[in-house]
Amino acid sequence: MQPHDDTDRRETILRVACTLLQQQGYHRTTMDHIAHHAGMSKKTLYLFFPSKRALVEQLLLTELFVPLTPSSTPKAGLEEQLRAMIFQMAEILLCEKRLGLLRTIIGETNRSPSIQQLMTELFHTADSKTNIQNWLDEQKKAGLLQFENAADTADHLFGLTIGAPMICRLAHCGPARDRDGLRRYLEEGLRIFLHGCRTPPT
Repeated sequence: MQPHDDTDRRETILRVACTLLQQQGYHRTTMDHIAHHAGMSKKTLYLFFPSKRALVEQLLLTELFVPLTPSSTPKAGLEEQLRAMIFQMAEILLCEKRLGLLRTIIGETNRSPSIQQLMTELFHTADSKTNIQNWLDEQKKAGLLQFENAADTADHLFGLTIGAPMICRLAHCGPARDRDGLRRYLEEGLRIFLHGCRTPPT
């Protein structure tokens, strides 16, 4: 197989697995099902992913734990960098495809200890969360933000911005915000966060 063929097949496998997981759940989705719907043999499937757990782990990392980057604008300030990361997170987590996958995984954690363990591991090691924590620590070292614990502060930031819109969409409850309404909500959360954590001028 050529490299571009490998990439195409890997993307096909992940797309098919995402669909089947939402339709059938984790336990009823087998490697046989995935291979069949992806139009390849199970032997070929195992060349890319040695197990269903490895496949699901890669799917979750690809879809739900996408690394975040600050603004690419040269010399972007603290507020602009933070805004860029939060708006990236909103684009990633508030699209219906990923929300559907997340609903499925949340349901599976109640029935499957292996999925529960996998999600726990991913939340502790995923690059997206680590990027925010690292960025926060960098701002603290530069004397721009003040807080005690970067992990807790990242959670506070999430709660002030993405948290409520995400829960509302996951559970189909609460106000339905359009794009402008969501932007205003995120901006207000950022304002509150920075008001509490920005180092006062001397």
